[in-house]
Amino acid sequence: MTAARAHKSLLSVVQSTVAKATLALAALTMTGCPNGDVGAPCNHGGASPPSAFLVTFPALSCNDLLCIYGEAREAPDDITCTNDAECNDPGENVFACDEDGECSLSNTYLLERSMCSKKCSSDGDCNNSGAFDKPAVPDDETACQEGFKCVVLQTVGDFCCESTCVCADDLPDLTDIANKCAPGAKEATCN
Repeated sequence: MTAARAHKSLLSVVQSTVAKATLALAALTMTGCPNGDVGAPCNHGGASPPSAFLVTFPALSCNDLLCIYGEAREAPDDITCTNDAECNDPGENVFACDEDGECSLSNTYLLERSMCSKKCSSDGDCNNSGAFDKPAVPDDETACQEGFKCVVLQTVGDFCCESTCVCADDLPDLTDIANKCAPGAKEATCN
């Protein structure tokens, strides 16, 4: 075998090995590394901002495909607005004035407070730690300050009476929902 042929053969083996390694790394990156976790920012696609609670499934940026807005904020309904400031308390930027002169939850606020979630059976299931007890979502990358609670937010739809991890910062009183989802009442609520 000539030196040129040997060099060309060696180059071919190296290129093949590099190509296989690149494909393996790409496959590992796509399947082995999660995109988010409880508390990671997420969005609801084209959903209009609700007055309370929004669960989006599937949310592809989240490990368990759940994106949740877990607050109940009532927009002022006793005014006709001309700008966002008229809809908010001083220093707040929660509501926006729409083209009809009505206040509603702002898309910006909805995105700031929407976080990846997962189904749970206790608050412990919502522990935000990953490998080696390091936070899966660093504190500076989540909008949640008080941790997560395992609660039921919905009495309709695919997640009727399902417990999910929700940021405890702004949870309202959920007694009415808990009563509707109590054993014996859940079947009537969700059917």
